This record gives sequence, structure tokens and C-alpha cells, in this order.
Amino acid sequence: MDILFVCTGNTCRSPMAEALLKRVLAERGIQGIKVSSAGLAADADSPASEGTMSVLQEGEDLSAHRARQVDETMLAEASLVLTMTASHKETLQTRFPSFAAKVFTLGEYAWGQGGDIADPYGGGREEYLQAREQIEAAVIKIAAALAAQGKGVDTMKIALASDHGGLQLKEELKGVIESLGHEYVDFGCNCTDSVDYPDFAAVAAKAVAKGDCQLGIIVCGTGLGMAIAANKVKGIRAVSCHDCYSAAMARAHNNANILTLGQRVTGSGLAAMIARTFLTTAFEGGRHQRRIEKISALEEDFGR
Repeated sequence: MDILFVCTGNTCRSPMAEALLKRVLAERGIQGIKVSSAGLAADADSPASEGTMSVLQEGEDLSAHRARQVDETMLAEASLVLTMTASHKETLQTRFPSFAAKVFTLGEYAWGQGGDIADPYGGGREEYLQAREQIEAAVIKIAAALAAQGKGVDTMKIALASDHGGLQLKEELKGVIESLGHEYVDFGCNCTDSVDYPDFAAVAAKAVAKGDCQLGIIVCGTGLGMAIAANKVKGIRAVSCHDCYSAAMARAHNNANILTLGQRVTGSGLAAMIARTFLTTAFEGGRHQRRIEKISALEEDFGR
């Protein structure tokens, strides 16, 4: 897995994030993750700023760092791109739309919500310490998630499907799945010609029901038709979500196994956050399991 941090000049926030995550990963014994950084307007070969160097601690070495201008090759090689601000994210997604689905702000990837890391450049030690505190909290959270994935807790095969009205969003979500270390199986469609959404919902739902895939994400214009069709397959609990809280509760309380999204009603950035929340939230079990069993009993009662 390759993680790329991006800020403006690649001399303050993004190299700081790079150094902090490398240190945390090393402390936790997490291997196989490459961490790097770049800038949207970097003065190539500039060293890390004096302010950044002044707040580094043992195990956080940026003495050899030299600023790099972000480019298409870096984005293509990265599994996950984390920006310091929403503006950085928007700029990257505008310049390089084909990689939009793998770009998140540091705050939204760590905490599920925004919140910019203020630029300390030109400020004093206090500003740099504040930036460090924000970044360190986020990378510790991310490292914990990466450690869980490394143990195989969250590694899954995801069923993907769409009709013509959801094709573009389906393609974008592949980057989200890959950024979490999962695999996907694309059950189509793969064209913009008009097709019937029940056909594609059915094949993805059957793959999840049989256990060939652990979870599914299926997309149409609104997400509603796909949900209706998928829920006709015994054992499927498909939910159409328009916000991250609903996606989290669908997994934690309802043990939903398919997420449906609407390309025409949900923007790409929000859809990526919803999908990530769905894929990273575990079923809580307990009292909720009793309720899932009652849902299953209804399927039996009505011959589904």
C-alpha cells in the first residue's frame, strides 16, 4: 500500500505527516506500507522548513527531504492520497479527475469528517506545534486501522455492480475499495447503453448471499431500484444511504451487506465517504443479532 500526503509547498505539513506516520508505523511494527509526500505548488528540491524541523522528535527524520511537485505518476502509484485541506483535495480532484476517488482530506479519512490542517508557514513554533498535534492525532488513528487490516480483520472481496446510470460512480468507487486494501469483483455493467438494473443487482447480490463476496456496493441513478432488486435475494440486507451516519448504523446495527448509491443524487466525494464508512464499520452483534434473526425469519415466512 502506498500513501501520499499532499499540501501546498511540500515543506511543512505534508512532510511532517510523512515523518509522523513513518514513525508510528515503525513503532507498531506495521510493514509493507510506503509513505511519501508532495505539493501542489512545490519549489522542487526545497528542504523541509525550519519550523517543521524544530518540532520533530526522535524517530522523525526529514533531513533528506526535498520538495516534489505532485504529478499524475505519483497519483497513479498511490493507493491513498491524503490532503491537508479541502481546497487541496478539490484542486487535485479537478486537475486529476481519474484519481478523485482515492483522494481524501486527512481529517475525513481519519475521523469521517472534514477539518483543515492550518498552514503554519510564516508562523512561530506555536503554529507548528498545533499543526503537529492535529496531524499526529490523525495518523495514529489511521495507523490503528492499517494495523487491523494487516491482521486480516478487514480484508474483504467486494461485489461491485451498476446500471448505465451508475457506471461512472461505480468506476470511481474502485479507488476507495483499493485504498482500504480490499479486492473487488466488477459484475458490470461496463457501458453507457441503457440496461435493466435488476439484472446487475441480482448477480452482485447472489455473490454476496453465497459468500463469494463479503459485502457489495451497487449503483444506479438513485440507488433505490438497486436496493429493491437486491433485497429480493434471500440473505441480502441492502440499504440506500445518503450520509455517513446512516452507512455506519446500517452496518453496526442492521448488519447490512450491500450498500446502494445513486449517481444522480450523491456527489462523488460524499459517495466515497459513505462507501468508506460502510466498509470500515463492523456489525456490533449483541441485541442487534436478535433483530437480524427476526428479519431472516420473515424471509422464511414469506418464501424468500
